[in-house]
Amino acid sequence: MAFDISKSVIIDNHAHSLLKSFRDMDEICFRQCFTESRSLTIVKEHMQHSVHYTDMLDHLERVFNTRDESSFLNFRGQQAQHTFVQMLWDDVSIGALIIDDGFQTAESMTLDELAAVSKRPIYHCRRLEPLIEECLEIAGSLEEAEKLFQNKLEQSNENTYRTVSYKTICGYRGGLQLLTPERAEAQRDFDRIKSDLELSENKKLRITKCAVYHFLLLRAFEIAGERNIPVQVHAGIGDDDADLIACNPALMQPLFRSRDFAKTSFVLLHCFPYEKEAAFLCSLYGNVFMDLSLSISMASPLATNIISDALAIAPASKILAGTDGHSCPESHWYGAVCWKRGLTGSLFDMINAGMLTQREAEETGALILHGNAIRLYGLEGLA
Repeated sequence: MAFDISKSVIIDNHAHSLLKSFRDMDEICFRQCFTESRSLTIVKEHMQHSVHYTDMLDHLERVFNTRDESSFLNFRGQQAQHTFVQMLWDDVSIGALIIDDGFQTAESMTLDELAAVSKRPIYHCRRLEPLIEECLEIAGSLEEAEKLFQNKLEQSNENTYRTVSYKTICGYRGGLQLLTPERAEAQRDFDRIKSDLELSENKKLRITKCAVYHFLLLRAFEIAGERNIPVQVHAGIGDDDADLIACNPALMQPLFRSRDFAKTSFVLLHCFPYEKEAAFLCSLYGNVFMDLSLSISMASPLATNIISDALAIAPASKILAGTDGHSCPESHWYGAVCWKRGLTGSLFDMINAGMLTQREAEETGALILHGNAIRLYGLEGLA
C-alpha cells in the first residue's frame, strides 16, 4: 500500500527560538533540551537511558553518520549555524514555525535572526503573562492597566513578524480553573499588588492566580475573538512549575461553553495525559482545538497511541502539529520525526481496520500536519 507522509510539509504551530550559542552545548546542556526536569541527577544519570532520547540519537546517527552522543556534539559544533539548521529542518520538511518568544528571551535568537538562519517563514505568538506583568508594574490604576494592555496587544500586530496567536501559561501560574472576577474585585487586587510592589526591592512582578490577573486574561480572550487571533493554552505536562492536576483542560469547560468567548479560538497545547479530555472538548465546542506537541516527543513510544486517542474523539480538522522545540534545532526536528512516525502508525491502523480509505488517511495527515494551521492562523500561501 503506497501511503507515505514522510515528506509532507509540517507547519510547527507551537515552538520557541534557538539559543544563539546552541552549537556550543555540552552533553548536559544538550540533554536538558529533551527533558522537563530541573534535576541535575536526572540529566546526568538517567536521561541517556530514556527511550525517547536514545531514539533521537539513533535517528541523528542515520542522518549524520555519528556514532554516539559525544561524536554528534563534536560534529555539530563544527557546522555553520545556518547550514546545520536548514539541513535538519529540510530533512523533516518543516515549512514554517509559529514562535513564542517569551521563553529564554535574552539568550535566544530574535525572530529576525531565526528567520535568517532557518530560511523559513516565521510567525509570532505573543505570550500574555509577561505583558500583563509589565502593564501592572507601570500602570497607576486598573483602568490605565487595561488601556495599556489593549494598546500593547494592538501594537503586537504591527510587528515585522505577524502575530498570529496569543498564548497563556496560566497552567503554570495557578492552574486552568479560571476566576471570573467582577471589576471591584480586580480593583482591590490591583491595589494590593501595587502596595506589595512598592515594598519589594526589585519592583518586578511574577503574577500568579488572582483576581486582577484573570480579569485581564479574560479581557485578552475577548480581544482575541474580536481580532480573530487564536489563543494557545498550555495544558497537561510541563516542567515542575506546573501542577499537573490543575492543568487538566477539562477545568476550562465553563469558559468554552460561555457565550462571552464563542468567537475566540482556543488551542490546547501538549495535553498529555489528558489528551482524551482535550479531544472530547474539541468534539463539543467549535472553537476548541488541540496540539499534542511535547507529548509526541517526550512520550515518543506512545506517539501512535496518543494520536489515535485524539483522532478517536476529535475531528481531524481540530488537531494541529507542533513540536514545542526550543534552544536547539534537534528538538524541533525530533518533534517532527515523532509526529510523522506516530501519525503514520495511527493512520495505518485505521486503514487496516477499515475505518479510513488510503485517500481519507492522506487527507487526514495533510490536515493535521499543515492544513489546519494554515486555516486557523490565516497562513494562506504555505504548503
